[in-house]
Amino acid sequence: MICVALTGISRNVIKDLVNNRVRTVEIRSPLNFFSLRGVNPGDRIFVTEASLKDIVNGTPGVIARVNEIQIMTHRMIQSNDFFYEEIESQAARAQLQFLGIGRVRRINTIEPYEPFVIEVDEMPRYIAR
Repeated sequence: MICVALTGISRNVIKDLVNNRVRTVEIRSPLNFFSLRGVNPGDRIFVTEASLKDIVNGTPGVIARVNEIQIMTHRMIQSNDFFYEEIESQAARAQLQFLGIGRVRRINTIEPYEPFVIEVDEMPRYIAR
C-alpha cells in the first residue's frame, strides 16, 4: 500500500498508539508537517521512530488511520523598550487510530515541502518483529 510517512516519532508515542488504539499527536517538524498536510481524514499513514535519513527497505513501524486533522498557527510576541518581535509558527494535530504493523517496501518521494510518500507492506502481528 502507498501511504504518507511520519518519521522520528518517539517510541513512547508509538507504544501508546498500539496499546490504546487511538492517540492524538502534535507535529511541529517541517517534514512531518508537510506530510500531514498531504493527507485527509480516513487516509492511512505509516508512523515510525526512524528518522528520515535512516529509513530503508524493511524499516518497521505502525500503520494508522487519520481520524481528524487540525492545522494551528502559534503566535508569540516579545517586546521591550528597544525592539518588538513577532514570531508565528504552524503545527498540525492529528488523531491517529492504530490499524496494524508494517514495514517499508520502497521509498517513493523525498521532495522538500512535499509529503514523504512510501510503499508499505502490512505485516501480520505474529510475523512482525
